[in-house]
Amino acid sequence: MNALDILHSAAAALSLLAAAPWRLLLATVIFIAVSESLMLVPRVGVLLKFCVASLLSAQMLVIFRVAAMGELPKMRILLDAVYLPPSSMLVLFGCALLPFFVGLFYFALTGRADGLRFFFGNVFKHKPPDSKHFLVFKLIMLFGAVPFTYVAPAMVLKGDVGGNALEQGLIAALLYWPSLLAMLLVTAVFEAGMTRLPQALPRKIAAAFSIPLLVLFVAYVFSFTYTLSVRAFGL
Repeated sequence: MNALDILHSAAAALSLLAAAPWRLLLATVIFIAVSESLMLVPRVGVLLKFCVASLLSAQMLVIFRVAAMGELPKMRILLDAVYLPPSSMLVLFGCALLPFFVGLFYFALTGRADGLRFFFGNVFKHKPPDSKHFLVFKLIMLFGAVPFTYVAPAMVLKGDVGGNALEQGLIAALLYWPSLLAMLLVTAVFEAGMTRLPQALPRKIAAAFSIPLLVLFVAYVFSFTYTLSVRAFGL
C-alpha cells in the first residue's frame, strides 16, 4: 500500500461518510455516549469503557460496511456485539487494555499520582492530569494501539475469530505499516489541536466546538479504518 493508495482510501472515507451521513454520525454519537458514560462508574469505569468500546468498535465497522454496500445501517447492529465469540471478545479486550496500561506506565515513571487517581478513582472527585501530561499519555497510548488497527477489521471483513484475527491483524499492520503512520499522524494532529483549542478560544466556545469536532473525527477514523482495511485485505 503506497502513499497514493492511502490518499485514495482517505478520499474514499469521506465518500463513505457522505453515503449515509446522519445514520453514521448517529451511530458515532451512540458509540461515544455509551463508552464515555462508563467513566462515571467509580474505580472500574475506565476498564469498562475500554472493554465495551472495543466491542462496539467492531460493530461500528459493520455499520460502515453496510453503508458501503449502499444500504442504510440500523443502530441495532451495535447490540450485536453481545454475539461476538468469547475468544474474539477477549482479543478485543486485550487490544484495548494493553495500550491503556502502557500509557499508565508514563504516569508511574513520572510519579504523577493524579493520573492514577483520575482513572481509578471517582471522576466527580478527581480532576484529570494537566493538558500537557494528558496529551503525552494519549500519544503513548495511541502508539501502543496502532499495531492492533487491523484486528477488528479482520473479524468484520474476513470473518476471522479470536487469535486468528489477532494474527491476521498484526500481519496486515506489519505489511501495510505506512497506512498506520497515516492514521497515527491524523490522530496525533487532532489530539494536539483539541488540547490547544481551550487556549485559542474562550472556554465556553471551545467546549461548544469540541463535541461536534470529536463526533466528526471519530466517525472519520472509523470510515478511514474501513477503507484502509478493504485495501489491506484485498477486498
